[in-house]
Amino acid sequence: MPSAYKWRPLPAGALGRSSNPETIRRNEHRANLTPLETAFERARANRGNRLKQRRVFARSFPDYLALADDIKAEVDQEMVVEENEVLEQEQRAILAD
Repeated sequence: MPSAYKWRPLPAGALGRSSNPETIRRNEHRANLTPLETAFERARANRGNRLKQRRVFARSFPDYLALADDIKAEVDQEMVVEENEVLEQEQRAILAD
């Protein structure tokens, strides 16, 4: 069964192939996912993107930059915990559908 994973269009001039072995392996794996696995993969990828955006956004604030390194690590860990909770909720919603 083909994967329901939706690929973004490639930028103009892109050949549509990657020479990066990790990207090739990930794309081959995604092509063989079931619809349920595809939904989980999409939720996991969205979680990673949101987490990265939150960290970049937090690092733009002077208050965050003024914190000690150990406190920054705690704040980053809290963001990870929150995003993991969101991921679990999304997975439960996927299973409920």
